[in-house]
Amino acid sequence: MPENMADRRKNYFIDREFQTRFILKFCLLIVVASVLAMTLTYLLCRQSTTVVFEDLRVVVKTTADFILPILLPVFLAVTFVASVVTIAVTMFTSHKISGPLYNLRREFAKMCRLDFSSPIHIRTSDQLQELARESEELRVAFRDSVSAQRTDILAAREELLAMKPSSENDRKVFQRVEERLEVCMKRFKTE
Repeated sequence: MPENMADRRKNYFIDREFQTRFILKFCLLIVVASVLAMTLTYLLCRQSTTVVFEDLRVVVKTTADFILPILLPVFLAVTFVASVVTIAVTMFTSHKISGPLYNLRREFAKMCRLDFSSPIHIRTSDQLQELARESEELRVAFRDSVSAQRTDILAAREELLAMKPSSENDRKVFQRVEERLEVCMKRFKTE
């Protein structure tokens, strides 16, 4: 399967709350801009007059009263189309932000459980590539540090096993120390 198909997400609402707020803010911006444009056009046209033929009569109206019935449906249609386009664009844009954040949170949760075994990867087309790269460097540094500690624990365990306890009490102490070293080694997952 091509890499771009394998990396595709099926769910575009990864963080519903964030993405909904993100989309609504941009849609609100479109609506406010449309209302502002219509209001300014109306206010600027109030000072002038226009001669109009209505029902075979000549009527003098303010330009604002003449163009309002024409402007209102146009502004509503433009606002609707712009909002639909904005929803689509912000959905995909927010998806490229919330997806990597979701993946990074999941990987950080694994590291909190002392699991450093899997690499941190986000899609190359997503945002936060630099943060993901630095997080991967951090994961590798932790993994290498834990591996070094495991090596030291194994060496200490081998030294302990090489020693010959002289009494039953010493054997029990050695056994408890060996068990504690074994517990320490199992805490971390590096592979």
